[in-house]
Amino acid sequence: MRIKKSLILAGPALLTAVTLGPLTTPTAQALAETSATSAQTSTHVASKPPQKRAKKQQYNMGRSAGYADGRDDCKKKQPYTMKYSGGGAYQRGFSDGYNSGYHSC
Repeated sequence: MRIKKSLILAGPALLTAVTLGPLTTPTAQALAETSATSAQTSTHVASKPPQKRAKKQQYNMGRSAGYADGRDDCKKKQPYTMKYSGGGAYQRGFSDGYNSGYHSC
């Protein structure tokens, strides 16, 4: 009785597997290609945070240097002149730091 019951339950599942077997092969292949593309995409995403950290570090270095220069100019009662070197994140940081340092005293 137990064998007959399991055959009755397994019969439709086996029939479905045999019938849909050839149809699932392209689907599985498409899924494999999609997962490979996802793996490549995740690799690119994982490589971006170090670039952001490097830019943040450059910005902080520029801000620190700019603040020191601005504070020094303010204490010496010199006119507002912003002298900086570098570009990109460092330049933005220097400008922000100089403004903060110059107006802090």
